[in-house]
Amino acid sequence: MDSPTNMTPFVKCLIFAVVCLIIGGNCGDHSLDRRTNIAKRSDKNTYYNIYSKINAMEKDLKNLETKLLKRTKMLRQVLQSVIEMDSNLGLSDENLKKEGKLASKKNDTAVGFTTKLSGSYNSTSSIIQGSTILFNGGNAYNGTLFTCPSPGLYLFHVSVLTYTHPGGIWIYKNSQQLTLAYASYIPPFNGAAVSAAVWLDVGDQVYLRPYSSPFSLHGNSAFTGVKVH
Repeated sequence: MDSPTNMTPFVKCLIFAVVCLIIGGNCGDHSLDRRTNIAKRSDKNTYYNIYSKINAMEKDLKNLETKLLKRTKMLRQVLQSVIEMDSNLGLSDENLKKEGKLASKKNDTAVGFTTKLSGSYNSTSSIIQGSTILFNGGNAYNGTLFTCPSPGLYLFHVSVLTYTHPGGIWIYKNSQQLTLAYASYIPPFNGAAVSAAVWLDVGDQVYLRPYSSPFSLHGNSAFTGVKVH
């Protein structure tokens, strides 16, 4: 065989080309394998990233569902509390209405009155008139006489302011004198007060008469009666 120095230029070129092809083939194969491995790793990373994102989204969704359930439960509790409060308020309104009706019935059945007194009287047989009736439970006082609507113990009170000296007022039951409010002279007015507790039957009458005449009353004098038992 010829030595390398004796090779023709054509043979040298041919050998060089073969060597390059061999080296290039090895490099190409190595490069292809490398690219394939990189692609495989890239596919694995992409798959891993998508799976991780799906897991994260599922966890977020579960958290949202949990929060939604908690808020729904809280809203139900609040709604239940509101319903209970509304129900209690409704009961309170009904109770207030009932209490108001009971109070109204009590006021309707309560027997008693208060009236202011005034006027001038020229006879001790005159009945003193009420000028302004402030209260008249049971409508038993007509501005002149109190007529007993039901049997029981009653209390009557009269307070006198008079320009007359001396002067006073008798409390009468039917034709019976009960008690006297007698005023001595203390300028410019005489003043006195008296009470009487008395048992009355249905139809008994209580009223006022002057102690003396002529007799004149100041407008702030008053007469009160009430059933106590």
